[in-house]
Amino acid sequence: MPNSTPILLIGAGKMGQAMLLGWLASDFLSIQVLENFPSDTLKSLPVDINPSTVTINENQIVILAVKPQNYRDVLDEHQANIHPNAMVISILAGISVDALRGALPGRCIVRAMPNTPATIGQGLTALCAPQDISDAHSNIATSLMKAVGEVVWVENEAMIDAVTAVSGSGPAYLFHFVEALTVAAINVGFAPDMAETFARKTITGSAALLESSEENAAQLRENVTSKGGTTQAALDVLMGEPSLQSILLEAVKAAKKRSEELSKI
Repeated sequence: MPNSTPILLIGAGKMGQAMLLGWLASDFLSIQVLENFPSDTLKSLPVDINPSTVTINENQIVILAVKPQNYRDVLDEHQANIHPNAMVISILAGISVDALRGALPGRCIVRAMPNTPATIGQGLTALCAPQDISDAHSNIATSLMKAVGEVVWVENEAMIDAVTAVSGSGPAYLFHFVEALTVAAINVGFAPDMAETFARKTITGSAALLESSEENAAQLRENVTSKGGTTQAALDVLMGEPSLQSILLEAVKAAKKRSEELSKI
């Protein structure tokens, strides 16, 4: 059933456009976009871009999808376009609820951390909000983010930094692994284009198997590994010192620390 909730998207880069596509597919109809540099893709979508009049009422939902370092200037510019009772969903990394409340007093603030697979409808979004959020606001926030993938509500805002480090930044870790596997394949004799094909398809196929299997990752790894075989020889290197696990732990800790630092800027 079409949803006429007035949605105002402030900022429409890649993630903003991904959300837009999901909302349109989910029959959210009343969508307006404020974007200083609309792309050709954005212009082709059936949404109202930079309208002369923004729909402002107590049911308004505002999504902030601008660069975190610019958010204060953006909110100063658009205060008049945000209803005093609006729910504001922020996907700004490192910008706390308290900071947003300071810039948008009186509004219901929800923090969201989606990840880039949202651009193909396969995202995972963590949501958090103060305990006094209404069921109506909770439900609409869930519906909006489910339009681009799965949604998980986390207990407190501190978890958003951890989510940022794992699922928010996590796609980059996987992409870097594909880069490294491609280089390794070239080193053992593959032509560059064939090396990337093998690396990409190995990862995407394995991810599809992981998604469809009832077994956990550890068991799937063991299923591939014959004692004394080729996979075991490779895993002896990956599980040696420093192990891939220990390197990833340090990477995730570094990302979490940086997210915490950004919240204090």
